[in-house]
Amino acid sequence: MNAEYRFCRALLLGFSQITLHSNALTGLLFLAAIALNSLWMCLAAVGASLVANAAAFLLGARREHLEQGLYGYNAALVGLGCAVYWPLGADLVMIIALAALLSALLMRLLIEPLGAQVFTAPFILSIWLITAFVGVEPVAVEPVSRTGLDNLLLGFGQVLFLDNPLSCLLVLLGIAVASRRALCWGAVAIVLSSGFAFLVGEVEEVVFSGFYAYNAVLVAIALSSRRGSDALTLIAAVLLSVVVTGWLARTGGVVLTAPFVIVCWLVLPLATRLNGQGRTRMPG
Repeated sequence: MNAEYRFCRALLLGFSQITLHSNALTGLLFLAAIALNSLWMCLAAVGASLVANAAAFLLGARREHLEQGLYGYNAALVGLGCAVYWPLGADLVMIIALAALLSALLMRLLIEPLGAQVFTAPFILSIWLITAFVGVEPVAVEPVSRTGLDNLLLGFGQVLFLDNPLSCLLVLLGIAVASRRALCWGAVAIVLSSGFAFLVGEVEEVVFSGFYAYNAVLVAIALSSRRGSDALTLIAAVLLSVVVTGWLARTGGVVLTAPFVIVCWLVLPLATRLNGQGRTRMPG
């Protein structure tokens, strides 16, 4: 493979790794979804990914990790998050570059001890550290009448900060290309998390915005991809993600994908132990 092909493939794999997949077509569909939602968000995500990969190379990252897109996905999320939380301007470009560098450094530090279970921790920590110093203005959201179908689409789209219905459809298609199993369990997670959020008293506008669903989707994808995982553990983890999301929201901080990471770090060791005791694998 020539250098240009490897470079483009690594970039696309970085986007597909956002949903824990390694599929260049999935990455391309995600990139198209972002561009359809906002060209500026697309530029921010690609730029942050390039900065992080360059920094990781200088930090001595393993070549296979770079080529697998492992330094790209957290940085892409950093770019998307920054584009959403701060107004466009020269300051934002500096913020994105700094956050991307920070995500690369954190990934370099965490990938050896944690391996694949780093998940999106570098993205979360980078944004939290930047907001601690820079601050973040609450994103103004105009009330919009949404339906259950909107919630289903946004549950997938909000994983990448997207709210355009067509963009959300492309995200859904990207996941389907990588794994129909992940798509199915992601849809189940959206239904379960939304129903549970209603049950504990959350208002319709918040639930149908996908606020509780996107972390549940990531939890479902992560657990459904683990050999030997069982349905009961997955369902419990999805419901737990709703609890953690609500708790973090009440603290007043930026939630991001922290519920996904927290729940996976809590549940995966338990799931591994239960698997060792002969629990039945979930249906595919």
